[in-house]
Parts: sequence; structure tokens; C-alpha cells
Amino acid sequence: MTRLKLAAACLFAALGAFAQVKDEVLVATGMASTYRGAVNEALVSALEQHDGIQVSSTEVSAMSASSSGVSSRTNGELDETEKQESDDAIAKAMQKWAKGKISSYTVLSDVYDEMSRKYRVEVEVHFPGRYIVGRDPNALRRMAVTTFNVRSRTFSWYGQSVDSVEWSTALANQLNVCLTQTRKFTMLDRNFDREVNAELARLSSANAAPQDAIRLNQKLGTDYLVVGEVTLSDVVAPPVNPYTGRPMPVASALFAEINYRVLLAPTGQLKWTDTVRIDAAQFVSADVRSFISATAEAAARAICDGMMNDILPFEVTAIKNGMLVIGEGGKQLSAGERFTVCALGDEVTDSRTGEVIDVMEIPVATAEIVSVQSKLSYARVIEGDAAQVTVGSRLRRIPAPAPNPAADVPVTTTIKSNGQSGVVVPF
Repeated sequence: MTRLKLAAACLFAALGAFAQVKDEVLVATGMASTYRGAVNEALVSALEQHDGIQVSSTEVSAMSASSSGVSSRTNGELDETEKQESDDAIAKAMQKWAKGKISSYTVLSDVYDEMSRKYRVEVEVHFPGRYIVGRDPNALRRMAVTTFNVRSRTFSWYGQSVDSVEWSTALANQLNVCLTQTRKFTMLDRNFDREVNAELARLSSANAAPQDAIRLNQKLGTDYLVVGEVTLSDVVAPPVNPYTGRPMPVASALFAEINYRVLLAPTGQLKWTDTVRIDAAQFVSADVRSFISATAEAAARAICDGMMNDILPFEVTAIKNGMLVIGEGGKQLSAGERFTVCALGDEVTDSRTGEVIDVMEIPVATAEIVSVQSKLSYARVIEGDAAQVTVGSRLRRIPAPAPNPAADVPVTTTIKSNGQSGVVVPF
């Protein structure tokens, strides 16, 4: 008897949203004394063909046990209702033992032989297409940020010992904020894996509702992994002026050096690397928590800018009434910042490989950010030829001049002139 079964399709419909290429399809045959056993045998056969490996007897036993609640009688052919119940239970059980390797299956035919008292089934098995980064133009690249490694366990801030991991964790949190607000990536949070795994365990339990089973094996893997190493230096109190008793202006001093890398997660291929340095003199804070927050945010912004400057630079997304609309906001941009606006020219090709490296950028104007919202920013051209600025023109940040700490420190003195081209010192 030939019939078409779609029992598994409803359980795996949600997985289709994550397929990056067309499903791979295999047809396999299974034979056993029960309908359930025959279908399971066909699924195992298809999996072995697809992966080129042999499924262990332990896994086969686990698979059979997971669907043990369905009919397994051997004294005759099952009716249509019993077969439907078997397919439903097998499909749900398959979520656990196949671990997402099989997206769905369809029983093309099943025959019960009275002589041998065995079922013979033919099953069409669908496997998720191989995930390829960038294949789907409508999908954002996935990215995950790790907590960067630290070279020393502690650092000193004005004589107070601080755990270096505290600063590294603050950096990872701020970097997640910055990259999320670019809206150019699907950011995956790795800080709460334990809680997520606990919820997945609930979904896979025997008490879980059938509609919840479709959500299993949908935990996303990342395309890009941001990793790095941090070197932190002690921050010492500025010396005191012996004449005034007040702190001297803070001299430039390296506090943090962050070497970061962007890796293509499935292969480990290095896609981008750079170094960011943070000067302690630019962050005069009243307490260590404020210092950690301010320096971590500055480092995260510098890393995010470096990555985006190379991978996905700022661009003009619209021009309305002379205002340039930039498709990013939040903490990415600030009012008053200035950018060089570049028109795009010809493509640049590597003469050895023929690979298109990038397009030429032609500076045509200078723009200043006038307003920042959560998702958009607005700028106006303050110098150059606004007529050459078009949708798609790139913006390159013009670094702001470094603050001069000495200018912010009021200096008073008790040294007085004696009126005769000399001074009266206070000692």
C-alpha cells in the first residue's frame, strides 16, 4: 500500500527559517518486524549515508527507547491511525537523538508482508542545507563576543587592588552594546548559556507540550567570534605640587592595551585584527567603578569603530532637506562629531588573485552630526561640495583632538613677587 505521510513536517517547519541553502534529500529503506522499527532503521540508514559514518548501537538503542510509547505489536498490520501516531512520536523523538541533523522525513510507502510478518518502508529524509556565511542576503551575520583573556589577575588603581576580569567583563558587555546598536549583526549572548541550556532541558522533557518540541535544536551558532587579550597597567596617583599641595596635571600613561581578533567561527580563519590602547590620563574619575565603566566603554567603542570601519563603514542612507541620514545611532555616534564624507569610485582589484578588494573612496565633504536617535543619526555638510554627497557615500570619523588634562586643573600658588624682579617663596 502506497501513501504520503507528512507527519514530521509540522514539527520541523520552524527550522526552515534558518536554512541558508536548499535541503539535501536522501531516500532510504528500512525493514523490521514493527512499523516503528522499520522507520527508525530507514532514518539511521539515511543518516549514515549522509554523514558517511556508522551510527553506534548505543545511539540506535536510545532512538528506539525515545519512541517506545508508540505501538510496536508484531501480530499484524497497523491501521492508519496507529501509523499516524507512530509517525508523530518518532518525529518528536528524532529531535533528541538526531540533534538537528535531520530536518524532516516523509514516508513514501509502507508494505506489511504477511509471510515474513515484517514491514518494509521507503522514507524520504531531508537534511538541513550546509550553512554558508553570507549565502542568504536577507540574513544578518551572526556574531558572539567572548570575555577577553587578561594577562595579569589584578591591577592597582590609586593603590587599590582590582580584579582584572572585572574590567574584561565590562569590556565584553560594552562591546555587545556597541555591536548590537550597529544593527549590522545578529548578536548571540554567551554569558547566559547555563540558563538557556536549563530551558532547553525543560523543552526536551517528557512533560513538554508537543508544540514546544519544534523549538528544539534551533539554538544558533555564530559566524564571527570576537576574541582578544588584555594587558592592564597600574594607575598611580599624580604627584603633589610641593608649593601648592595640589595634584599635578596627570601625565599620559598607558592603562589598557587590547589585542583583539575577529575569527570566522566554523573555520578559525582570521578576518580582522587590531590593537586598541587606552590612556589613563584621559579618565580622571572619583572612584574605581566609574573608572572601569568609562575606560571599558571607550575601549569597546574603539574596537567597534575599528571593526565597522573595515567591515561595514558608516554610510549615508538617505538625504532629506539637506540633512544626511545615517542608519546608526545609540552609542555609535555623538552630536558634534565630524566625518569625512567619501564618494565611491572604481573597484580596486588585487592584481595577483583578481579579487575585488574594495572601491576607491574620494573625499568630497566634511559633515557634522547634529542629532542622534536610537536607530538613526542626522548630519549636515559644513565644508566641501554637498552636491557630490549621495546615498551610499561613506563616512570616515575625524578623530577629535585629545583632551589636555593640564588645562582642566586649576593652579593656584602662594608664591608672591617682591616687587624687585624677584619672588618670595613660601618656605
